[in-house]
This record gives sequence, structure tokens and C-alpha cells, in this order.
Amino acid sequence: MTTNNETKKNASADKPTGIGELAKRRAVGRLRLTLAPKRTARVWRRNFRLLSERFDALLAEARQTAAQRRLDDALEKLAALEGRVAGLFDEDDEARYFYFANPLEEAIYARACPSEKTRRRAPIDYPLLYFTIGAVQLEARRPREAKAALNKALTFNPVDAETLCKIADVARRERDFVGYLKATTQALRFSYRRRELARCYRNLGAFYLDVQRYDVATAAFHFSLAFDESQDARRELKTIETQTRRPAKAPPFEKLQKIFDAEGIPVGPSEETVEAARELAVRAREAGDFALAFRCFDVVWRLAGDAEAKAAFDALNVRVGE
Repeated sequence: MTTNNETKKNASADKPTGIGELAKRRAVGRLRLTLAPKRTARVWRRNFRLLSERFDALLAEARQTAAQRRLDDALEKLAALEGRVAGLFDEDDEARYFYFANPLEEAIYARACPSEKTRRRAPIDYPLLYFTIGAVQLEARRPREAKAALNKALTFNPVDAETLCKIADVARRERDFVGYLKATTQALRFSYRRRELARCYRNLGAFYLDVQRYDVATAAFHFSLAFDESQDARRELKTIETQTRRPAKAPPFEKLQKIFDAEGIPVGPSEETVEAARELAVRAREAGDFALAFRCFDVVWRLAGDAEAKAAFDALNVRVGE
């Protein structure tokens, strides 16, 4: 989606601001904030906080409208909201603005996508805005607009597995099997929650079912159930049994691993994600942020079966509970 036509017509006829000029303006703005009297600085920070609060309220209203299946009304509200905030925190030649859901996502991004540019946090949840636009556009059967919005969401959070899975949904709707597999593989690479991992393996199962690779599909659906119970996965296994006329039993782990290795499918969370969680857990523990360390060690031992992380988790569990 783009800013509305009226905004475009009223825009200045000057040349667009280049990313270098944008970086200079922002540097001047940060310097002014640093040098401003405390009272003035408080007013500026308050204005940003109000912008964020107003944004959250309007986005919640639009999401509620979408939940009521009033799709055109929801898209109208979302377009108006986008018009207020679009372009405020686009990338410049010195920095890129992000909005991660938590410190672990930022750690995963830093490890998986190293960059010399400075990372700065946008004050508003752009990923949720554009994810919502994409989801509603998909419901309204506009896959091209949905994909554009979802890709915009990824510019502010490139490791959001939910957005990548939604992009996979768009690709499947368009029968774009290559795009579907690519988005699902990326989502699996960045997943650190059990439900996300389960969904990725269900997506892989659906892909291999579509192309009638029943052995891989069966392995993927069964492996998804190791992370999260799902009636969708069980229904698809029944579909496989109907089409093949034989039981879709879970393969032994050794056979499953051989099947996945042949297709380049990772078994469990990616090494990048596990190591990012481990490193963040250690840093957080050393900094005294035991709650964050606890959550990260939990990811490592529950998803990767790491005994050392389990011991650290148990020790922190006692400490956090004190």
C-alpha cells in the first residue's frame, strides 16, 4: 500500500530527499535533542510517546474492524494510519530502523544479517502495521498488495517468522511453489518458539503434499507434532493415507533425519538462532538481567536439548523465583 493520492498531490515539488541528506537531517535532530534545554527535550520526547500511543490505539481499532470481517473499512483505516507514519523512519545511509518484538529477535538478526549500519529502534510498531495490512489484503483476495505490505513489514523486522509464514501463504495462494518453499525455509531459520517451528514444518508438509512427495510430507507433519499439537497436521496425515492407501506412520528419527538431510531441511531450530539465544543468555546473566537470561536459556535447552543450558536454566529458575 502507498500513501494516499491527496497526500501525494499536496507534497512539495522539490526533489526527494536522498538517504545521505536524510542521515544528515537526523544527525542534526539528535544533536538538537542533546543540546536542548531539559524542558524542551521533555516536550519532544513526550510528543514521540504520544505519537506511539495514538498509533497503537488506531492500529488496535483497525485490527478489531478486520476481525469483524469488515475488510474494506479496515483497509481504509489502515491506509489512513499508514499515511500518517509512512517514511518517517525509512533507512538512510548511516542507520536502519527496526522494531523487534524482543531482544532475542534483535540478537538473531545481528548474528544472521551482520551490517555496518547502525541499528536504531523505530518508536512505533511498523511490522504489526504492515503485517495487518498484508493479512487483510490477503483476506480480500489481493495477493499482490498483500505481498507488498508483508515485504514492507520485513524491512523493519527481517526475522519475524510469522510474517514470513504469511508470505508463504500468499505464495501458496498464487501456486508459487518456489516462493512458498523459500519463505517457509526462511521462517524456519528464524523460529525460536515451538508454535512457529510447528507451523513451518506443517508448511513444509503442505508443500511436499502438493508435489506428491508423500514420504517427506509425512515426516514433516509428524515432526511438527513434536513441537505443537495440531488438528491441521493430523487432517493432512489422513489426506496422505487416503491418497496413498497406506498408513502415514511417523518414521523412526534416524529415517526422518535422512529424509530431511536429502531435502536440505533442518531438524529443529537453526544453529544461528540457538547460538544467538545462548550468547544473549550469557550476556544477560552477566548483566544481572536474570529474567531475560532465563527466557533465552529456556529456548536453548528446550529446542536444542542442550544439557548445559538446562543446568543454567534450572539455576536461574531458582534465582528468579526467590
